[in-house]
Amino acid sequence: MFNLLLHFVPLCLCAFVPSRLGEISFHRSLRSIGFACLALFVIWGCAKNDKEAPPAPEPEAIAKPEFRAVWVSLLGSGLRSPEEIRQLVDAARRANLNTIVAQVHREGAVMFSSRLAPRHASIANRPRFDPLGTLLKEARDTSEGKPSLDVHAWFNVFRIGPQNHYLKSTPKPIAVAHPDWYTRNRAGQLQLELDPGLPAVQDHLLSVVEECLTNYDVDGINLDYIRYFGHDRGYNLSALERFLHESGREDIPAPDDEAWKDYRRDRVTEFVRRCAISVWTHRPGAIFSVNVVGWGPAPIIDFAETRPFTDALQDWRGWWEQGLIDAAFLMDYKREWVDLQARDFRNWADYSLDLMKFSPGGRLIVGIGGYFNPRGDVLVQYRETVRKGLGACLFSYDRPTQEASESQGKLHAHRSPIWATIGEEIYPHLASPPPPDWRGQQSFIAGFLKDASGEPMADAEVALRETSYRVKSDGSGFFAFCAIPPGNYQLQIPDHPLHGKPIDALPGTVTWLNEDS
Repeated sequence: MFNLLLHFVPLCLCAFVPSRLGEISFHRSLRSIGFACLALFVIWGCAKNDKEAPPAPEPEAIAKPEFRAVWVSLLGSGLRSPEEIRQLVDAARRANLNTIVAQVHREGAVMFSSRLAPRHASIANRPRFDPLGTLLKEARDTSEGKPSLDVHAWFNVFRIGPQNHYLKSTPKPIAVAHPDWYTRNRAGQLQLELDPGLPAVQDHLLSVVEECLTNYDVDGINLDYIRYFGHDRGYNLSALERFLHESGREDIPAPDDEAWKDYRRDRVTEFVRRCAISVWTHRPGAIFSVNVVGWGPAPIIDFAETRPFTDALQDWRGWWEQGLIDAAFLMDYKREWVDLQARDFRNWADYSLDLMKFSPGGRLIVGIGGYFNPRGDVLVQYRETVRKGLGACLFSYDRPTQEASESQGKLHAHRSPIWATIGEEIYPHLASPPPPDWRGQQSFIAGFLKDASGEPMADAEVALRETSYRVKSDGSGFFAFCAIPPGNYQLQIPDHPLHGKPIDALPGTVTWLNEDS
């Protein structure tokens, strides 16, 4: 402003000096003074207003809702200190992202205050530091016009490793308290993964998720490692006995036995269903999402022929069709500079678009493997997601590009120039994440079955009278009807106290049933 005065004051004074040729009269000089002063007043007023109240963004500067996310892994920086969290939030804002998917559960340890799981090793020496609480505060700080960011709590579930860093921790780690929860392969060799076929495993993991939901106002829960880690897993003795009991068989099934593969896929789906109902009960406005694998080529006709279905035993197409998820983060990690992988990247994205047309609701977000690709190829894949109208999530914040992976830390995390480039070239305008409004047209019914002695009733059929809706209870006695039309129903469970119970299923609501209500 001071510089403007220096330019305009001489201009005003010059208006008093007659032209050497006498062509400018004194009156015209006064008029020049008036115009100059008026211009000076307008400029001063605009500068004053700009400082006091920044103008609101023009309507065209706000894009339609879409997921623009980044995964923040505990394998790198981003959550280990308040300073790292501030740098993370600043980088996300520079890129005009709207969602941070923060890893809060890894190796069976957590990044929030918990009475159920050990504190993660990366923050063990800072007992008063609450990473999740700090991130929520920073992400929602809208002072000075900063945009708010959503925070999804990311849980690695079935894979926890040996937990070597936590063997003396309090609470006790699973490796100490429940080593019998680990799965085995068909040869009986111990695998460092929890067995999804054990009801106790599912109960424990769900309790940790619910602890987070209850104590933190997160915008979403994101599940990762929600699968088997090879089709030869699942041979935990108790899990195998459960299969043999329910199937009536006596042999130890081969890994490729179709009934055995279906059984294990159903166990993973059980946990997805339970977690979905829990999220939608505790925080109806929150997003429940899963990280799904996109190994190999996309299906041409049948999803059952894909590696996610056959190798990971992850029926994520079925989760969509059954209305069990709000969103799927497709880990479509492909090298753009390899022709076959670049084609697979696009084919999986196209398959996802088609799948959304036949699902009750929800969204699909394409996961971009930044660490696989140089900066230019990362941007190419981003442009593909924008062109197709799909959301995107970058893996990962710490190593967003191949150059970062090779930089020995110089281009990691907030130091990468990719954030500014994304904000300028990919997402030049702000956008909010889509709400889970599809659930407003659906109803959900859930409950637990117990026998006369109070024990869970597993594998019991539950139906809604005069409909085709039928489900089976899981190993904890839990059952749920998901994404059904709102209305009045009657429960059908012969020889059980809940038999004949009337149900008023409201839209967008989880209706819980118990024997006392």
